[in-house]
Amino acid sequence: MGRHTLFVYIALTLIWIVLVEELSWQSLAMGMFSTIICLHFAGKFLPYEEIKRVNFLRLVTFPFFLVGQIYSSGFAVIKILLKGHKLDIVTIRTKIKNETLRVMLADTITLTPGSILLDLVDDFVVILWMRAKDNKADSETAGELIKGKLERGLLKAEKPPEEIRIRRR
Repeated sequence: MGRHTLFVYIALTLIWIVLVEELSWQSLAMGMFSTIICLHFAGKFLPYEEIKRVNFLRLVTFPFFLVGQIYSSGFAVIKILLKGHKLDIVTIRTKIKNETLRVMLADTITLTPGSILLDLVDDFVVILWMRAKDNKADSETAGELIKGKLERGLLKAEKPPEEIRIRRR
């Protein structure tokens, strides 16, 4: 058990106590047991090599940024709905190399109103996109409108290969 695992164990146990809203030996024991089970399954099924290539400190502010993007997209979609809209299927190529961050990009695109993820294959994202009827944007321009700020926010969290420390066992 490494130092990071111990930190995660303590953090998850504290989160359990906060969520249960009770500090007793029973709730503490149940939280510790649940944390052990969660860490066991996470160790078995999570792709740690991919996760190591993500700088989580740079992702701390991303949820707040995403909420802002959801609201601004919502207002833009309301405007599009009032003027008239058309649906297009757009294939976008992303610059993100890390698979975990590409999945996050696809999920965040789906969270923003006016776009739905249809497929994610390698570095291509296929999206059903609602646009204004008078908007004649080509595929590249549409891709930049859809993924623009979201992709730039996630690119900041991608570690270059030289930053990844290789642990020897």
